[in-house]
Parts: sequence; structure tokens; C-alpha cells
Amino acid sequence: MSAALKKALAGGDAPVYLLHGDEAFLTRQAAAWLRHAVLGGVAEDFNLDRFDARESFDPGRVVQAARTLPMMAARRLVWVRNAGSVFDASGEAMKALVSYVDAPDPSSCLVFEASTRARKTGALYKRIAKKGVVHESTSPRERELPAWVEGCAEGRGRTIRADAAALLVQAIGRDLASLDAAVERLALYVEPPGAIELAHVEETVAHTRARTVWELTDALADRKIADALARAHQLLDQGEEPLRLLAMVIRQYRQLLLGRSLRAAGASAEQAAQGAGVPPFRARTFARQLNNYRGGELVAALERLAQADRALKSSKVPGDLLLEGVLLDLCAGGGR
Repeated sequence: MSAALKKALAGGDAPVYLLHGDEAFLTRQAAAWLRHAVLGGVAEDFNLDRFDARESFDPGRVVQAARTLPMMAARRLVWVRNAGSVFDASGEAMKALVSYVDAPDPSSCLVFEASTRARKTGALYKRIAKKGVVHESTSPRERELPAWVEGCAEGRGRTIRADAAALLVQAIGRDLASLDAAVERLALYVEPPGAIELAHVEETVAHTRARTVWELTDALADRKIADALARAHQLLDQGEEPLRLLAMVIRQYRQLLLGRSLRAAGASAEQAAQGAGVPPFRARTFARQLNNYRGGELVAALERLAQADRALKSSKVPGDLLLEGVLLDLCAGGGR
């Protein structure tokens, strides 16, 4: 658990929590940490009450549990899982719950855990935001994932090199649970105080997906249409969505445009790669690809990609056909 998240959860000392958001893995992770912070080292049988809002949910029973004194412990935990529907509810029964949150028992920690975003306009949400802690878990952006991986390693008392974190993200993708599990394996593989290196990731993590993605973007940058289509079909067969593949291609062309601009401003090939956010182990390939395009061609490519993005989100044409069309157009661009 990173220090930032521990701070966001007020060290586990708040009387009421709402954990929700669009990233269920992070929400579950926060709930697990709170459980340990509140109950670590005490008898859970006497100090933990679980409720599931998907079942027959009685707000009065939750309030009764929260007002029960802890046994042989400083605090007790009342944990309401799948709580999204609670924030859509109304009526007399809910008034008791809202009233409790207005004056919560300091010897209890009441936690609402929702696997999606909870409705923010109701009385219960507003009371928790005022009297307790609302923590919304959001998925990191693509460019933020390596830093997120570094935070996972830090939480396990390890460090991970930037290029190793980048390779891990390329290998696994945006699945945070899988990324966290991979960092766990690497933390066991590398004894402290040693840092997790690029070679460790290569030795312990299967990265067929990363190689295929790079092969796709490299084929496009080199205008090798047969290779580009083959790699795209391979990724589609592995379950990748056309929109997700398009996002990877867009990222590649944005990096090329940024790198081209940096080179024109006098940056070295290494500086251009770094400035464009390219991992060090990809810098040499990136420098070669920069020579394949003029700036105007890259702008035109990004305009075509934006058009494809709109089509994939709104057209009834199958996504794989729309993706093939844009790949053909990108490879058919003029020479340097």
C-alpha cells in the first residue's frame, strides 16, 4: 500500500468510509487495507460484521452493528459490500443510516464498498463526505501505469527500474490485478535491497503481448502492411478490442510527432525518445522510425486516426474492418 493511499484513507482512523470508483481492484485493495488497519491483531469473530447490499439489506441492522461496542479491541469494523445500490435507496429505513453517519460511534469503523461509482447526489453520500472519508478509485491512464507499478514495488519494500516497469506494462496491459500480481512475483524473485531490473522482468514475465504490440506499431512505422495486418489479427484473436488497438497506434504516432518536433528543435535521438516517453530499450528503434516521416505526414496520420476513433465509437461497421481500413491508409502514406 503506497503512502499516498494510506494518507487518502486517513490512516484508517475515520469512523465512516465510502470506497467506490471505476477500478474495482483498487477499491478491493483499499478495503483490505482498512480491514487490517482496524482489526489487525484482534479477534475478528467478535469485531467484524459483514453485510452484502445485493442481498436483503436492512439499514437498521447495519446501524445496530455499528453501535455495538468492540470486544477486547479498540474498534470494530462494519463492512457493507456491493454497496452501490445503498446510495440509490430512499425511505424511512435509510433515514436511520443517514442519522447514524451524522453522529457516528468513534469505536466503530463503518465501511461501504461499491464496485462502481456511487451516486453522489444523495443524503448518505453527502453525509459521509462531511463526516468521514470518500475514496474514489480511478484507473490510471496509460502513461501513468509505469509509475503505478513503481508504487506497487515501493509498497513491497522494493524499487523497480523505469525501463523494467515500462516493459511490465507493455507485457501485461491495463489489468491492474495482473500487474500487481506480477510485481508480487518479482518482489519474491529479487532479494532486497536489490532493484527489480529489466532482465528480471524478461526472465519471469511472459510478454508475448508486448512483443506483438511492438511488432504492430513497428510494422506501421516502417509501412509494412502485411506485417501490420498479421500482428493486428493476432492481437484481435487474443481478445484485444479494436478500439484498444487503435489507442496504441494513436499513442505511437503522437510519440513520433513529438519526437520529430524535438529533433527539429535540436534534441539528440536519445533526448527525443526520452521526451516522447519512449522506454530506453526502445530508443534506438524509435530513432530509426523518426526518419520515415515528415511532420506533415504525422499530422495527417493523427487526423485519420481521430476519424477512425469516432467511427469505432459510433459506426455499425464491424470494428475489425474499420481497424484494417485505417492500418491500410497509414501504410499507404507517401514517402519522406
